[in-house]
Amino acid sequence: MANKSMTTKAEDETYQLLEQLDHILKRPETYIGSTKPTTEDMWIVDDSGEEVKIIKKEVTYVPGLYKIFDEILVNAADNKQRDPTGMSSIDIHINGEKNEIKICNDGKGVPVRKWAKDETIYIPTLIFGQLLTSDNFNDDKKRITGGRNGYGAKVTNIFSSKFIVETSSKEFGKTFKQVWTNNMRSPEDAQITKTGENAKEYTRITFYPDLKRFGMDKLDDDMISLFKRRAYDVAVSTNVKVTLNGKKLAIKSLKDYIQLYVDCEPNQIVHKKFNDRWEIGVVKNEQYSSGQQQVSFVNSILTSDGGKHVDYISEQIAPKIVEAIKKKNKQASELKPAEVKKHLFLFVNCLIENPEFDSQAKKQLSTTKSHFGSKCEIKDDEAFIKDVVKKCGIIEQVIDWLENKQTAKLNKQSGSKTSKLKGIPKLDDANDAGTKNSIYCTLIVTEGDSAKALAVAGLGVIGRDRYGCYPLRGKMLNVREAANKKVTDNNEITQLCKILGLNYKETYETKADLNKLRYGKLMIMADQDFDGSHIKGLVINFIHYNWPNLLKHDFIEVFITPILKVTKGKTEIPFYSMPEFEEWQEKTKDWAKYKMKYYKGLGTSTAKEAKEYFSTMDRHRIVLKYLGTKDDLAIHLAFNGTLADDRKDWIKWHSEDLKNRREQNLPIDYLYKKNTKQINYTDFVNKELILFSKSNTERAIPNIMDGFKPGQRKIMYVCFTKNIIREIKVAQLGGKVAEYSAYHHGEISLTKTIVGLAQNFVGANNINLLVPAGQFGTRINGGDDAASARYIFTKLSSLALALFNKNDEALLTYLNEDGMRIEPEWYCPLIPMVLVNGATGVGTGYSTDVLNYDPMILANNMRYYIRQEKERRGITSNYPDTITLKELIPSFKNFTGETKLLDNDRTRGVINGVCAKLDDQTIEITDLPVGIWTQTYKEATLEQMLSPKDGTPPLILDYKEYHTDTTVRFVVKMTPQALADYIQQGLHKVLFDHNNVLRLYNNVEEICEEFFTTRLYMYVRRKEYMVGSLQAICLKLDNVARFIKEKIEGVVAVENKKISKVVEMLIERKYDRDPEKVWREESKKKFSVDIQQATSSSSNSDDALDDMQQKQDEEENDDDDDGSGNQNQPTTGTVAVRERVDTTYYDYLINMSLRNLTKEKRDDILREQKAKHDTLEALKSKTPEDLYEDDLDNFENEYKKQMTKEKADEMTDVAHYTTKKVGGPASKKQKPERQETKPAPHGQKIAPVIDPNLLKKSEDEQKKRKREEKVTDKQKIIDFLIQEGITGDQLASLIPEAKKKRVKGAVTSDGKKIAKEKESPVENIINSNTEFSGGNESGKSQPTIESYMSKDIILKSNPKRVVKEKVQKYKGADDSDDSEQKPNGMDTDGEDDDVKYLPSEDSDYEKPKAKKLAKPKPATTSSNGTIAKKSSPSKPNAFNVLMSSNQLNVVEKAKKTHIKKETNGIQKEGSDMKTIKPTVKRTKAMIKDESDNEVVDLDDSFSSESKKPRRAGAKKVYTIADDSENDFEN
Repeated sequence: MANKSMTTKAEDETYQLLEQLDHILKRPETYIGSTKPTTEDMWIVDDSGEEVKIIKKEVTYVPGLYKIFDEILVNAADNKQRDPTGMSSIDIHINGEKNEIKICNDGKGVPVRKWAKDETIYIPTLIFGQLLTSDNFNDDKKRITGGRNGYGAKVTNIFSSKFIVETSSKEFGKTFKQVWTNNMRSPEDAQITKTGENAKEYTRITFYPDLKRFGMDKLDDDMISLFKRRAYDVAVSTNVKVTLNGKKLAIKSLKDYIQLYVDCEPNQIVHKKFNDRWEIGVVKNEQYSSGQQQVSFVNSILTSDGGKHVDYISEQIAPKIVEAIKKKNKQASELKPAEVKKHLFLFVNCLIENPEFDSQAKKQLSTTKSHFGSKCEIKDDEAFIKDVVKKCGIIEQVIDWLENKQTAKLNKQSGSKTSKLKGIPKLDDANDAGTKNSIYCTLIVTEGDSAKALAVAGLGVIGRDRYGCYPLRGKMLNVREAANKKVTDNNEITQLCKILGLNYKETYETKADLNKLRYGKLMIMADQDFDGSHIKGLVINFIHYNWPNLLKHDFIEVFITPILKVTKGKTEIPFYSMPEFEEWQEKTKDWAKYKMKYYKGLGTSTAKEAKEYFSTMDRHRIVLKYLGTKDDLAIHLAFNGTLADDRKDWIKWHSEDLKNRREQNLPIDYLYKKNTKQINYTDFVNKELILFSKSNTERAIPNIMDGFKPGQRKIMYVCFTKNIIREIKVAQLGGKVAEYSAYHHGEISLTKTIVGLAQNFVGANNINLLVPAGQFGTRINGGDDAASARYIFTKLSSLALALFNKNDEALLTYLNEDGMRIEPEWYCPLIPMVLVNGATGVGTGYSTDVLNYDPMILANNMRYYIRQEKERRGITSNYPDTITLKELIPSFKNFTGETKLLDNDRTRGVINGVCAKLDDQTIEITDLPVGIWTQTYKEATLEQMLSPKDGTPPLILDYKEYHTDTTVRFVVKMTPQALADYIQQGLHKVLFDHNNVLRLYNNVEEICEEFFTTRLYMYVRRKEYMVGSLQAICLKLDNVARFIKEKIEGVVAVENKKISKVVEMLIERKYDRDPEKVWREESKKKFSVDIQQATSSSSNSDDALDDMQQKQDEEENDDDDDGSGNQNQPTTGTVAVRERVDTTYYDYLINMSLRNLTKEKRDDILREQKAKHDTLEALKSKTPEDLYEDDLDNFENEYKKQMTKEKADEMTDVAHYTTKKVGGPASKKQKPERQETKPAPHGQKIAPVIDPNLLKKSEDEQKKRKREEKVTDKQKIIDFLIQEGITGDQLASLIPEAKKKRVKGAVTSDGKKIAKEKESPVENIINSNTEFSGGNESGKSQPTIESYMSKDIILKSNPKRVVKEKVQKYKGADDSDDSEQKPNGMDTDGEDDDVKYLPSEDSDYEKPKAKKLAKPKPATTSSNGTIAKKSSPSKPNAFNVLMSSNQLNVVEKAKKTHIKKETNGIQKEGSDMKTIKPTVKRTKAMIKDESDNEVVDLDDSFSSESKKPRRAGAKKVYTIADDSENDFEN
């Protein structure tokens, strides 16, 4: 069959070919957006009132019509970029009645010439009447105008019934006018006229929108309002004069424009023009619930939907706001920048090169920031960020939002009153809980599961109907300072709320409100140690923070258990505090016959004892009574983070009270007495909880004398006493420490401390006191790569034995715990070890951060002080060399980098690693700043620079590693230009701050002087003790030699005689009582030396005397046993006492071994006698300074040996085959290190350059400190009270009448404000809350090459750097009580004291000669330990308010005015300083708690005026008062 041709007629064709103009008209949404009315919220101009405002309102508009208006307006704005100097105005006329819009701009007009490619077409005709024409198609050219695709004004022409173009070109001397009608289909001929030379250039576009295509009859009010708003937009985006319908718009700056949007004070608007292309404004977004708001312009185009440019700005501002909020409010710890963005109202005006948008509507910029063509580094502009943080009110709004959010979440977790509660593990619920009898129920919360077992055993006595039990897992969260997210995520808190039925919405104001709870009482059952006290406090804090009214209803109780029991036969006496036991001990003469058992935890008690406790519930139940505002303040003082400075005063008060009580032999004031049934919260905080705070501080802060924290000191104590000179496993050493030093904390923590004492890599210890036998960690991971404690070994290092002389041990003050002698309060090394190895720690109210220093320089400076002291005392010595006082600069063993102090501030400096240039695109890094570990640097810096996460180009091309466990070597490649730029900028940056290396000392030199004072005094005591000990030994040897001689000669005979007769014979022949025993008894009184310790430390007798001593000790034990009733009693007590004493003191002769009568032994004793006498004479001939120098000589020799040995160990004989010489014998020893691990020999070292910005920052910090020294501290507690709503009448009860006028902002009962008296500036008060960071911003998301060799050390808020003071107190030469001590080693008015020692009367040590006394200057100290003028007022703080309770019995020691002495200055080597104090400083007495542990000495904030001695036990009343007046009133 033939194929039939199929044809389609033209009128039936479905496929069409449209001209582009017709396509635009038919499909307008592709080009201008929708042409249908749309209703949405838009910013429009509201000029209906007196003031013009831009408001957000729901309007109905046509997007397409809005777009064609905007195209012409943006074209006019673009001309500003083409003619930035000639263009000055834009004139806009909108006539809604005539449907006419006219936009005219001055400046350079459109070229009135023919198109070079078609001379029949003029340029204005081409660009306004021909589609796809533009000068923006050259993408190689960087342009910052709005046009891009070649449609622009043409679509306005197409959608207009009439379109008129008028322009004047001065360049071509012509004007141009052309009219288009019928949607650009019907152009009229162009009218070209010539102009004069002075003719003004302009471009004017007049168009009449084709309203029928937009479904409109006329321009309505909504559309006109949008057009007007765009007029204001152009005014701010172009910064030219804009007139609207003949009226000039009053927009001069972005701030003026922002004020049209927001209703706020002008100072709450933050704006800045960062450069020619970026201008930013920030205000608070009060409508944050709808998300972030922004108004932004890209090349004058309104990007209503924002885009990458807005993200670029918000991503810089939001993190800074988050950082500021976290500093201000700890509840914001989980706050994210994305959550902050919605609180920002951003205004961004920028110019972007070749911008790209998401559509032709150009609502959103899609160009990435790497192609912006410019930068706006807001995060580096501290002033702008500071204004945003402080002025906008964003911080407060975000905090309020967070609180509301968390409150809502907390409310969901509230408990309710239900009789049955399921799903809570380990809860033993009371049977009546949640019923009508719930108010009578008590929930016992225990410290752990073992304590719960004890409580459950006790419930068998009291029943389970009305008692429930729930174990806490360790310490409860401090809800007052914790982030809300932590609270809501804490299962323990949530479960406790459900168990008790606590509701966050309730306030429980009345007693009847307790019926809403499942339990009417909460009983805390914790250990009787310091941590147990802290747990009690945290539970109290939890209730007080959320439901303070519950405290008023006696809701909380505590259950106390004995801390110690003594038993004798059937008699058993429990004690609930150590002071109570000590009182009983003093009253009971035969207390030693009782058996003592310490109960360190609830787990020590048996089930039987638990039943005994609960059977006498009245004795063990202590009710906590609420007494008013002081109780609230007490809890705030302990747990409120804003009162950190006040907690220092709190600890200081307790320490001062303890010290004064002990000095005056008064009993310690303790909490739980025999008849105690109830206590108040103030007493709990001040008498129990403070013990934990003190203990916590002691564990965290090292002692100035030995640089040890208690844990470290316990380890060294066991190593010294057990003579650990042979290798022992670290795990085994940890067991010995726990056994012999009463260590009560975790095993892991203990072994970490042991490992830390042995680490010797760069950045660890300058002198490791323990030997690291095994993998103890390297600088690769900062020591975290240490092996397990069961695999590594350690022992005492030779340097430890050289630094801590055994002869000092007998003079130390040893602590006692659990009836066992443990470590001393502090050791006394030759040099200040706190500076040798540095220290870091954070305690209650205090923290410390001490850098390392060179031990040889410290030894040199100790020698310098020794020679100065000899010169002062008039002792002449012929030294072969001259020693100068060297400046102390932080130094780290084996660190090859540089540490340099700034010239303009010697308390600051730079710490640099080492880098060198190998070629034009390669550098090598051969050392990193101390504390920057190799692995961390690689991962956090180099890897991110090689592969940035934000999509930016890599900063480096590649890097290679050639490290060892002790050395660093990175070889980094980059482009030549990048390397040149980095070298020019400087590769070494960032300051570190060690101005406050010690909280109570100005600088490290003062530490050295303070240390030297005590160290030299210890040598005075050591010499005196050693002389006394040697004299006793010599006298004993003299008696023994004489006795042997007389026995051989037959002068004395002891055979077949009664002991009493032998003793009488020895007395008649004037033999001395055992000299060593007599000396030990005397030394115990004189030096507080333990007899056994003295014997083990200083007895150096030969074997014969050792045998004699051993037999004597055995005989003493026999005598003691006989004295209990086994021997025949003498006829009179006098004879019995004399016989026992005589036997004891002469047994060293009577019990002598017969071997001593042999010729060999007699000769040995005679030789020993001569040797001891020679040693004694040699010792007497030496001064304490000589002894010190001898020890320093020994230490320096040992140190050099150790360094030589370590250097040799690095060059081990083991070698890799690749390091052997070619052709050499295989067995020949080679250097083990491959050459590639060493710095390249041809590398050009890049010298560190200190950034001028850092120097300026240092100067600013100095000026700031000087300013802060002249102002008083803020009245924190007063402000807090006012914020809490305390009325003037309530506040008046806490403040003396004379002080009322100083209370800022307080109101009286009649509503009048109390005026604040003008205060005088206080000098020398250092603001310790200043936070300082280095030059590089730590908040930068992108690491830079500057971070190569820089250590960014940023101090925490409130960076107190503290070292505890020594404990020795000295008296003046006149033996007067020097109670007006210098504050912690610092001088007043730059004057020094002479060193004053207190040797015994028979010591040969010469007292310092008296000098002319300076006029006494009364002084007081500020809360941070620095000197202030007496007339200066100080802040009333929480401590003063809290201590005003009349219940506190505080004893203060009588004080006298301190008198200073003048000294001359001496030159200090290596320093620009003119004078250095030549004499060492007087020490201060150390505060000790009841365990003789050391704490920071903070006595000096008490009044310094001379006072008369107080009566013992005088009651004191604390008041809110200035430091210039007495803090106490009788």
